[in-house]
Amino acid sequence: MARPGSTTSETGNNYNTANGTGAAVRAKLNEIFQALRTISSGSSDPSGAANIAQFQPHINTSTNELKIATAVSGDTATYVVLGKINEANFGHAALSGATFTGDVVHNYTTALQIPVGTTAQRPGSPSKGDFRFNDTTSSAEIYNGSEFTAVGGGAGATGGGNDEVFFESDTNVTTDYTITSGKNAHTVSPVINSNVTVTVPSGSLLVIL
Repeated sequence: MARPGSTTSETGNNYNTANGTGAAVRAKLNEIFQALRTISSGSSDPSGAANIAQFQPHINTSTNELKIATAVSGDTATYVVLGKINEANFGHAALSGATFTGDVVHNYTTALQIPVGTTAQRPGSPSKGDFRFNDTTSSAEIYNGSEFTAVGGGAGATGGGNDEVFFESDTNVTTDYTITSGKNAHTVSPVINSNVTVTVPSGSLLVIL
C-alpha cells in the first residue's frame, strides 16, 4: 500500500481514518504513522482534498524533488520545490564553497563584496580568473594564469583626502614580464632581479623614471 499523500487509485490512501473494524482502523493508523515517520511520496504530486494539506511536504519520486504545498485550493495544491534528494545539499550551494555551472545574476544596486586580504594571504594555488581585493596594495587584482595583476592594468592612484595623484608600484621585478603589444608602460626605478627578463614588443615603449 502506498503511503498517505501518494497518488494512487487505491481506496483510502489519505490521512483520514474511516470507521471500520478494529484491525482495519489499526492498519490505517499504522499507515499514517509510517508516513509521518518518513515523508509522503509518490510518482506524481498528491491531489484530492483528502490527500493534501497546506505546508505538507512530499517527495516526487519521478523527479526526485522534495516539495512543500504552499497553498491548497479544492483538490489541487501549489507546490514549491525545496531541492532534489539525489543531489548533495539538495542541489543548493554550500556556504563553504560552491561551483555554479550557469550565469549568476546579481540584481541589486548596492555592492558585491569580494574577498579581501593582504599580498601574503593570496591563495597558494590560484586559478585563472581568481578575483580579490589586495589590502596591501589597496587595489583589486585578478589572477591571469601566471600572476596576480591589478585590475585595469595598474595600481589605483591614492592621496590625502579625495586626492588621487600617487601611483605606487613594487620595487622589484621578480618574474619575467612582457609589455602588452600595442601598449606603453612606465615604472619608477625598478630593480630587475637576476635571470628575470622584461620584454618590450616592437612599437611599444617602456619609460623608466
